[in-house]
Amino acid sequence: MKDNQSNINFRPATLADLDWVENMVEDAKVRLAATHINQWQSGYPNRESLSSDVERGYGRVVECNGKVVAYGALTYDGENAYNDLTDGSWLTPLDQPYATIHRLCVAQSDVGRGFGRTFMLMAEQEASAKVASLRVDTHPDNHTMQQLIGSLGYHYCGVVRYESIRYAYEKILGKIEN
Repeated sequence: MKDNQSNINFRPATLADLDWVENMVEDAKVRLAATHINQWQSGYPNRESLSSDVERGYGRVVECNGKVVAYGALTYDGENAYNDLTDGSWLTPLDQPYATIHRLCVAQSDVGRGFGRTFMLMAEQEASAKVASLRVDTHPDNHTMQQLIGSLGYHYCGVVRYESIRYAYEKILGKIEN
């Protein structure tokens, strides 16, 4: 997807992007730690997980004027942890196909310029052609991410568990199959 007016491009990440993406993730880890958010502080995500994203076709980047400014993984094959949602319920049935966003981060030099929002909106546009909803989860203390997804119309659905709890959200993108 390309927006010619603002020179924004949303595309699959490539192995050539990995060094830059890895640096973005490491900067994001530092920002999270500086605000006392214990997310991404145990070594994950790392180059191996980012490389896996790219190789599996999950990695996406937002480019602005040819520079990668945001990264995330957009998946379509379900998320096992989402099968065990507690303290709530998903907006769509468990057997309904959905997309998921993971590992969203923005380049240090571009934080606050709206590229996280741009990533989310462009991921929604891509996903809406394939599935009826998009799900995302985040650390309970990551209020910046919670504010972003809330402002985009995502609904809080409950709690999922990885190494610790995460708040789970979902947004309906299209028609739900019965």
